[in-house]
Amino acid sequence: MKRTPLFTQHQQAGGKLVDFAGWEMPIQYGGVVEEYQAVRMAAGLFDVSHMGRVTAEGREAEAFLQRVTTNNVARLAVGEAQYSMVCNPAGGIKDDIFIYRLGATRFLVCVNASNRDKIVSWLFQKASQGDIRLSDESDEMAQIALQGPQSQEILRALCPAAADRLKPRQCVETDVLGAQGVVSRTGYTGEVGYEFYVPSHKAVALWEGLVKAGEKAGIKACGLGSRDLLRLEVGYLLYGNDIDEQTTPLEAGAAFAVDFTKGEFVGSQVLLEQKEKGPAKKLAAFELLQKGVPRHGMKILADGREIGVVTSGNFSPRLQKGIGLGYVQPKFGEPGAQFQVDIRGRPHQAVAVKLPFYKRKAG
Repeated sequence: MKRTPLFTQHQQAGGKLVDFAGWEMPIQYGGVVEEYQAVRMAAGLFDVSHMGRVTAEGREAEAFLQRVTTNNVARLAVGEAQYSMVCNPAGGIKDDIFIYRLGATRFLVCVNASNRDKIVSWLFQKASQGDIRLSDESDEMAQIALQGPQSQEILRALCPAAADRLKPRQCVETDVLGAQGVVSRTGYTGEVGYEFYVPSHKAVALWEGLVKAGEKAGIKACGLGSRDLLRLEVGYLLYGNDIDEQTTPLEAGAAFAVDFTKGEFVGSQVLLEQKEKGPAKKLAAFELLQKGVPRHGMKILADGREIGVVTSGNFSPRLQKGIGLGYVQPKFGEPGAQFQVDIRGRPHQAVAVKLPFYKRKAG
């Protein structure tokens, strides 16, 4: 399995290492719920260096990204970021991504670990022969996420300019503990947070510096288990579970990441037809009305017949109930609709709700 530049730090911290998309990654350290609580109440530190990072530069970089992604790259000012998707010609989701505009003609694209090779290959295949230069920086660049209500204060101790300047989905190129890289106010937990893109050989110094700076705030190293629970509570999608090449952004409730006004892009014709006709299935968010924990792969039932499958499910520590996502007929995805989830042969009553399950208090 592959290892990130922080592998030794995970071992030393007692991380339980597992295979994730071919990477030896920590699923947890002390415990999933303990790490979850650290992010919701204080601060958590995640190694997400297993994800892919590609830079696109040149006069035609913006036009290229407009063609191969669903959102409107032209709306990004320098120092802004956006969530977007890469679709196949049939409108299926090849990956969900983040795009950062670092300069007038310079971009950073972050892709999922499970799709890293596929998307890097796709981007290079689709690149025009004009003034655009793509570079796969995945191995040369590490990625660390600092998340939680205390994250701004922790960053302020190391890089006050970035802590005070950055608003949600903004980024800046700056120096943090001697590492010149990108700091962005982004993350996948629903809390205030930051992501650091730095040279791989600087990753250990930055990780240890963040741990030291966050000691008084109660910072904890966090694994993929808590990250999955955190993202589910705010309704963020997990590739391979909630989305794949057989689902479209409109079916997945991600129409906000699709901009038809910008003109044609890969998959746009199919998506436009689906928008006009309405999708045949919808990703429903649901809460259990009785004690139980829904899990990926469990059947969703209505009147005794199967109407869908749970794509993501867990027990929410904040809500103290089972929550989940799953594709159903559109009418069952409307808030208030009721159905059952088959948990080990027993149907558990559930109700469709509006996302997010959890939303942090402003401030």
